[in-house]
Amino acid sequence: MTACACACAWADEAPIGVFDSGLGGLTVLERLLDVDQVNNATGLYGPDGVPDLSRERFVYLGDQANMPYGDYAAEGKSDYLRELVLKDAKFLLATNYYRTAEERTPSGCKPRAKIIVIACNTATAWGPDDVRKYLASIGDGTKVVGVIEAGVRATLDQVGAKADSAPFAVGVMATPGTIASGAYERTIRAELKARGVKADVRVIGQGCAGLADAIECGSPAADAIAKSNLVALVERHRASAPSVPIKAVILGCTHFPFVQDTLNRAVAELRAKGAPLAADFRFVDPAFYTAAECHRLLRETGRLSTSAKPDASLAFLSVADPSLPSECLTADGQLTRAFKYGRNTGSCAVTTKPVPFTRERFGDDVFRNVGRLLPRTASLLSR
Repeated sequence: MTACACACAWADEAPIGVFDSGLGGLTVLERLLDVDQVNNATGLYGPDGVPDLSRERFVYLGDQANMPYGDYAAEGKSDYLRELVLKDAKFLLATNYYRTAEERTPSGCKPRAKIIVIACNTATAWGPDDVRKYLASIGDGTKVVGVIEAGVRATLDQVGAKADSAPFAVGVMATPGTIASGAYERTIRAELKARGVKADVRVIGQGCAGLADAIECGSPAADAIAKSNLVALVERHRASAPSVPIKAVILGCTHFPFVQDTLNRAVAELRAKGAPLAADFRFVDPAFYTAAECHRLLRETGRLSTSAKPDASLAFLSVADPSLPSECLTADGQLTRAFKYGRNTGSCAVTTKPVPFTRERFGDDVFRNVGRLLPRTASLLSR
């Protein structure tokens, strides 16, 4: 995409760019909107009742047309997934967008992001190196924050992992693609080594097939899928190391906090059956720690906004290009699975387009769900 004439200057008042494979990344946006770890007046560590990023504006992209990202690796399309991740980042760095799916050339103008937050665990598992290489080629110092690194550091902080720790286990519930990448286990092992932890730390990955999709479309099956996957994770660990307590389970997909209540109830049932869950067991949502990392990077690089009244934030969701051949589209205008996972890298063909995320386009039900679960984000989107 080329720059448009109405694009504003890229400076401290530029927005924070956030992307995910769908609506799940709005949970990260919610944490960006409410994180409060620093006194805004003094800059000293400690909450002051004012969100740390209250002066910022945001640009959000949910690549809904191409989700679930977690299935690309299983289909042998990890290279195409990396290409999608890079395209998402480039959209946030670009200054124009499609006003409608029917537009052949993007005519809308938007600001360029000053930092990229990869709110998708699968995208963070497979694509951040490509994004960083692209940014290095531009040479403008734009930073990237990913949910996996922030989530792992927070988890090990919370379980008190240190050199003399006794053996423990950490579970990871994520999409099959994230688990297949090995990114969480690699990051956990690297962080344990950096902290000098010598204990036997078990990492139990659970690829939750279909859960992100069920949550995204509001299926009543989501709760049952979530519970069965948590039970499977715990029982698999119990069979191999029953004396080693599970101290935490990382919710390694941005959609999964939407079923947190179900998971909490499942923990109570598992405890009653003698499951090896530590007394201080916890779920870890990496979103909060990703938001804190974003604030830290902006502060260290002098990029925090000073605006008393930031401009309106923007949100986009991708849709299928309606001009595609009919055999590539479902009856309701979505990409067929065969076409979605059959595409190859390097093509210049436009198959999906990010368009403004509006109530008129995506319906009242979506906005009601966002409002119920993510009040700050709902307020932001309704401006």
